[in-house]
Amino acid sequence: MSTFPYSTTLTIPFESAKHALIAQNTLQVDKEISTGKIHRTLATNGKNLVVTYDAESLRMLRVGLNGFMDSLILITRTLDTFAQRN
Repeated sequence: MSTFPYSTTLTIPFESAKHALIAQNTLQVDKEISTGKIHRTLATNGKNLVVTYDAESLRMLRVGLNGFMDSLILITRTLDTFAQRN
């Protein structure tokens, strides 16, 4: 159980389990800046990427999610670009 009072879980569908795994591996290298104030867990479940954020404040939760979504958009656009080439 988390010691942080605020938490959210997102399930992001991808076209394939391989794409979900690529996204997970790409996102895992980026650590959270304020590790004592926010924690992120990434996992895959079939074609889905599952991310859970736990934070000490709603502000930290929002900041963490905003950064995550920016990275996720870049990853999905990159996957789409390479998928169109094949």
